[in-house]
Amino acid sequence: PAPNAAWDAEHFQQQRAKNRAYYQAHLAENQMTLHQLTQKLQNTILLQSDVSVNLARAGQLYAPIVWRSAALEEEKVFVQRQQSELGDLTVDILLDGSASQNQQQEKLSTQAYLIAESLERCRIPVRVTAFCSVSGCTVLRILRDYDQRGRNDTIFDYVAAGWNRDGLALRGMEELMQSAPAEKHLLLILTDANPDDSHRIPPNGKNPISREYDGKAGVEDTADEVRDLCRRGIRVAAIFMGEQDSVPAADRIYGKDLARIRRMDQLAQAAGRLIQDQIRELAN
Repeated sequence: PAPNAAWDAEHFQQQRAKNRAYYQAHLAENQMTLHQLTQKLQNTILLQSDVSVNLARAGQLYAPIVWRSAALEEEKVFVQRQQSELGDLTVDILLDGSASQNQQQEKLSTQAYLIAESLERCRIPVRVTAFCSVSGCTVLRILRDYDQRGRNDTIFDYVAAGWNRDGLALRGMEELMQSAPAEKHLLLILTDANPDDSHRIPPNGKNPISREYDGKAGVEDTADEVRDLCRRGIRVAAIFMGEQDSVPAADRIYGKDLARIRRMDQLAQAAGRLIQDQIRELAN
């Protein structure tokens, strides 16, 4: 056990270094994506938020009452427009941390970093969590919590290993989101829509025989959990980065709240649309 544990620690450390190196190697592209995504979200927030107009001692001169300055020695003859912040939304980003993501760990960590950094710049509380299943246990690892502003670099500690029991991970996220600092919740999942676990699904009322947790059974279990979260008032959306043959599964699980990307330069548009939809709903 000791040599394996040492190898694991070394492997994880190497992957974290690779994640950071990948971001720096594509710095110009990443900064452009970050700018575009932040601009999209800020524009939507400005359109949906209320604007209040207050009289003040400085600002834009308000002509209808300017006479009061000389006649009544009134100092507040200016107006200031104040944009209210969007304070009723939290976003949780959930990363598939299973071994199926081994070939794109650097891309996944960069995508999560860009989304989290953009949300932070828009003053929207965000948490980033990765999940995987090891020895029959589903582990949720918080990489960046709501109150850790300015610490998005820890997202690059993402490492993929083990299996992925997506339905159970979603149930765990429901528990975690009870600590959210706002009433409205968006759960944004970065996934390949391929739930797969080594432990079988135990018998239940619907299926008296145990089944493998993969294929249709895994997809249906995950889709059931998504619907349950939606019934509880949590909006679930996904950015899909899987293969073409997994598209039907992604559609089945996430429906219309799904955006597919094939390249990093598509991230701003895809993530922007999903988050913008939630912001618009808050205003209704």
